[in-house]
Amino acid sequence: MKIDDMKKIILFLLTVFLLAVPMQAREDDAVELTTTFLVVMPQKMASTVTKTMKKQDGVSKVETNVKEQKVVITFNSDENTVSNLIKVFKNMGITAAALETGCFGSKEGCINSMKPENTMR
Repeated sequence: MKIDDMKKIILFLLTVFLLAVPMQAREDDAVELTTTFLVVMPQKMASTVTKTMKKQDGVSKVETNVKEQKVVITFNSDENTVSNLIKVFKNMGITAAALETGCFGSKEGCINSMKPENTMR
């Protein structure tokens, strides 16, 4: 091979490498996740749940619906996890199960691959 051909090949490979690196998805990037939890709680606990969950790291939004027995929580994936939020429910004496969450950006992967946490006392 000629030196000019080698230079062209090296330049081509370097260009491909430099173009490919920015296209790769980074696992480290924080993602805002929204998870719906099915809960068993009395009306009087709604404000306590909202206040307690808003105090958790990375939680930006909490919607509590006692009639439907649901709590929807939006949080930063770098600062909190679904499993941790279920533990917070458990510590309040509330039975909770995650109904749905996004797979992308979750440090725990898809919700369906998680082992359920028993929140019964």
